[in-house]
Amino acid sequence: MADIVSEHEKKRKQEFDTLQSQINPHFLYNTLDIIVWMIENEKPDQAVKAVTALARFFRISLSRGKSIITVKDELEHVRNYLMIQHMRFKNRFSYTIEAEDEVLELASLKLMLQPLVENAIRHGIYERGSIGGMVIIRSCRKADEIVIQVEDNGVGFDVDKIRWEIQTKERDSTGLQSLIFRFEKLMNAKVQVESIVGEGTKITVRIPMKGETSSESNYRR
Repeated sequence: MADIVSEHEKKRKQEFDTLQSQINPHFLYNTLDIIVWMIENEKPDQAVKAVTALARFFRISLSRGKSIITVKDELEHVRNYLMIQHMRFKNRFSYTIEAEDEVLELASLKLMLQPLVENAIRHGIYERGSIGGMVIIRSCRKADEIVIQVEDNGVGFDVDKIRWEIQTKERDSTGLQSLIFRFEKLMNAKVQVESIVGEGTKITVRIPMKGETSSESNYRR
């Protein structure tokens, strides 16, 4: 039984590490391209702002090898990501981050929010094809859960189709389907997806609360 449990935990860790490893490379290359363009076009202030945001983004991404950080750091991580994407997409969208003070020091899995926000921008806002996009992130505590929402006013999609793909494809699915599957399996989270075609999407993730610090002991992967 101990061997089975150990193997299960090892598999969960590998899946989570795979998810993390897929996040950074293309984002890094694109951001460096933006910085080079700013320097070549004599926009030093914007270049400094982008480099600073990128440095902070990767500082939290690395977190000395820890997989558990505070909600505060997780929000700071996604704030720097949004700042860079805001520059990249030439102010095509705006963003807001709202968080209750009491959740800021609670434990969170690292890089949980960024994939959801990336999905909102790439498949919601960007496909909208015009200015006026909006991404709203909310974080609060309800009973013994951390509740995080990512909402956009993008193109939306057919929720029933996503649910069917999650049920039938699971690990082999891509994009949002894969993210939701991993949230549920790796984090014991409850995920609710609300979307209206042509109006936008709201994803709510309810995570069992594990503690008031980012200690590894507060969360089992």
